[in-house]
Amino acid sequence: MASKDTKAALDPMDFFPFRGQYGGSSMGTIFFVAVRLIVPLISYSLLAPHTHAFSAFRRFPWMLPSISAPIGTLDIPFVPTALLVFLHKTLGLQPYPAIVFLGATLPTFSFIAYTALWRRERFPMTGQGGSLQVTTQVNLVDIMHSILFAYLASKNPTWTPALFRWMPIPFVLGLILHVWSDHSKYIFRKDARNKGKVYTGGPWGVVRHPNFLGFTVWRTAFAIAAGGWAFGGSMFLGFIYLFYFTSIPVLEGYMKGKYGKQWELVTEKVRWMFLPGIW
Repeated sequence: MASKDTKAALDPMDFFPFRGQYGGSSMGTIFFVAVRLIVPLISYSLLAPHTHAFSAFRRFPWMLPSISAPIGTLDIPFVPTALLVFLHKTLGLQPYPAIVFLGATLPTFSFIAYTALWRRERFPMTGQGGSLQVTTQVNLVDIMHSILFAYLASKNPTWTPALFRWMPIPFVLGLILHVWSDHSKYIFRKDARNKGKVYTGGPWGVVRHPNFLGFTVWRTAFAIAAGGWAFGGSMFLGFIYLFYFTSIPVLEGYMKGKYGKQWELVTEKVRWMFLPGIW
């Protein structure tokens, strides 16, 4: 018989205590959205020319990087040069910083849409998985990307323009998959006729967790663009570890417990959890 002092194994659901708990959590949502809207402003202040009125380095000269971030022309495969010129003139940023700024800004819309519209679970302010924790983790990571680019890109041996120019492609594709996955499931769940059913349409008919796949792709591309292949590789491995050992096992167990036989049929129909043919 096990000793009374032996601690019970940690339940994976402890990482996601609000899974399956539906209801309003307006303060948690408002806090996340409010902070998230500040992230593009902080990123812009770090990436703007040092003489720009909104530049953080103009206001705080002691923060000025020893070497300026990469500037110059940028050629992105399959992207018209006219679009890059438009972004440069509209944003007031050099081509490279403009892409990093968009990397921090575009996901803002998907994060806000998910939190304010698509999310069904409770989102209280405090506790594991609460708004304070999620808001801090997500937004600090994105701000860190802009800091890495502003301070280290010009002297980072793992950052190269040749690699940077390709990153917008997987970033956009991954973000589209991420948003498509979350939005399509939201539309399915919104229909009362689908209550009690598991959604297997669109990308959910290819893998069982396409939102995680899209998230990993765009996050990795953004990390490589901002911090080089070493930083991007570490972010990729971190997400794979998180999804493989925590997020996906938790969701698989939750879905099996909630939907039973229906979920077993889904796993037979959609064999792959994350990446077709591999996992």
